[in-house]
Amino acid sequence: MKKVLAGVLCSGLLGIAALSAQDVPLWLTRRGAVYPPDLYVAGVGEGGTADEAQTRALAQISQFFRTKVGDTTTLLYTYNDAVSVAEHTQASQNTVVSSEAEFFGVEFADLYRDKTGVYHALAYIDREEAGKKYDARIQANARTLGELIKRYENSPNPRLAIKRLGEARRLAAATAEYADMAALLNSASAPRYSALPAVVTAIDGAVEANKKRLTATISLNDKSAAALALKTAEILRSEGFLLADSGGVYTVFINFTANEKTARNYYTLEPVLGITIEAQDGTPLVTYTKKYPLFRHVTGEEALARALRNIEQDLTGEFAKEVGRIGE
Repeated sequence: MKKVLAGVLCSGLLGIAALSAQDVPLWLTRRGAVYPPDLYVAGVGEGGTADEAQTRALAQISQFFRTKVGDTTTLLYTYNDAVSVAEHTQASQNTVVSSEAEFFGVEFADLYRDKTGVYHALAYIDREEAGKKYDARIQANARTLGELIKRYENSPNPRLAIKRLGEARRLAAATAEYADMAALLNSASAPRYSALPAVVTAIDGAVEANKKRLTATISLNDKSAAALALKTAEILRSEGFLLADSGGVYTVFINFTANEKTARNYYTLEPVLGITIEAQDGTPLVTYTKKYPLFRHVTGEEALARALRNIEQDLTGEFAKEVGRIGE
């Protein structure tokens, strides 16, 4: 009985030994035979852990695309960010991907651990299957972009339109790069995405058209307060307005007065500022009036300079907020 039991144990141990000393997988020695390049993009990585080996295999896949699109990891985040902010439509939500492997359409083969304990991993892309995923995402983005252009090219709110179209442009540019990746996988797909550069151009045209609807002309009653006109222009530009010497869609009237008094060798200024922004039909959109505290100095020029510096800083507060609310 003992001899029989010993024989069974010996047989079992030999079986375990055979499993631990399994043959090296063919994909490690002859990758092209298992994953022919015309059907697959494959990469092999090794490391002390399974995760490390898979990460390095994925890096090889990424290198395949870098010849065309550069930093693919950055593109993943740019792409997802552009999809997320462009518009939360169902079409765009379906294109968000959670990882670089999913972004590329990568699958992983079984791991192999050699006699030294090193892990080997193979990452691969089935060109045909991944191409279908790429195409679905690109087509979904194209629909979203079409909706955005249609919605905002003649929007009643050009400031919002410029913002949304800017976000759409980011999505279009990222999608165009993604289409380059799809063409690398399957060159026959390239003609399907030939319209994407024209979409970017269309978005740029829509942005420029909306910007022309945001022109503003500044009218200043006192040239000594030119600094206030410059600060007002800076605030307008930061909100997307274009400045025109005349004929702007919006007119900004800046009325500045500073009652000056001289007493005991000091100049005293009491500035009052009024800024009105009117639409083309004369409708006042912003009415900002403020009386400032007294400013004193031994020279009138320095008293004025101090007053203007104080007012410039003040304009970045409530006045800037009111400008930002135009068109809301």
